[in-house]
Amino acid sequence: MLFFVRLLSSRHASLQRIYSMLILGVALLTVCPATSLADGVKPEMTVVISREKKLTADHDDYYFSQLLELVLNKTVASHGPYHIELVPVMPITNRLLREIELGRVDITWMPYNINAPAQLMPIKVRLLKNLSDHRVFLIRADDQARFSAINTIEDLRRLRGGIGSHWPDRLVMEENGLPLVLSLSYFNLFKMLSSKRFDYYSRGVHQVLPEVSAYADKGLVLEQELLLRYENPVYFYVNKSNTQLAERLSLGLKIAMDDGSFDALFHQFENFNWAEAMLKQASRRVIPLSNFSFADSPPKGLAHPSILPD
Repeated sequence: MLFFVRLLSSRHASLQRIYSMLILGVALLTVCPATSLADGVKPEMTVVISREKKLTADHDDYYFSQLLELVLNKTVASHGPYHIELVPVMPITNRLLREIELGRVDITWMPYNINAPAQLMPIKVRLLKNLSDHRVFLIRADDQARFSAINTIEDLRRLRGGIGSHWPDRLVMEENGLPLVLSLSYFNLFKMLSSKRFDYYSRGVHQVLPEVSAYADKGLVLEQELLLRYENPVYFYVNKSNTQLAERLSLGLKIAMDDGSFDALFHQFENFNWAEAMLKQASRRVIPLSNFSFADSPPKGLAHPSILPD
């Protein structure tokens, strides 16, 4: 009987030791997750973006995608490895921004907009430097004389421009009273200009060079004398709650600017170099526009009705 009692006591003590070890193990896992225990290896960050899978170098998204990868690569040591996951393109900006609000997409790039959803936060580094503040015109080859006679915004209001119906720049043009013809299709706008549906197609100075070559056979050329200018910085945007990605982007952009890799990437693009050189020449007549995103208050209403023919 005494042997049996001692056996029970021994088993009870063993169970107590096992239970104590389990409790200690759980406590260690809580304080030091597995990813931290494995020699300090950081978990992989997945970054979800809405973009086409294959991009050519003249696609608007190509540069921003390359810059994003540069920034993420610069921060592998501080923030760990990353993986970019692509989801289908969302051409309507409001839908894309909603997906970022909901956490289903992590990042986009777009001009600063004071009316962007409150849950979104810009990373305030100008991704295009000052190029996005300037626009030039594509026109029909025999129309240069009409534009040579334009000196003020009042003169420009006598003509009609073409622009994408969902583009942020549309609001700036409307606020400044410029008559517009709208299209949902980027490609249709070139055809519409050629067929005289409107008088000019305004393009960012960083965008226009490959388009001049691509649509020369449609009788379209670069207007030679005018330049629109308004404050229009392009930023990365993320969800405010995604603080880890926001911090990583801010740090990566700073590193890339400090070590020269930002500029090195920027100057790989012929259209950017052409635009910088053109702006330095300062030979064009500048027509300044206001951008309500940088005013004390937004406009009470659209300054000019736009036409949506398609």
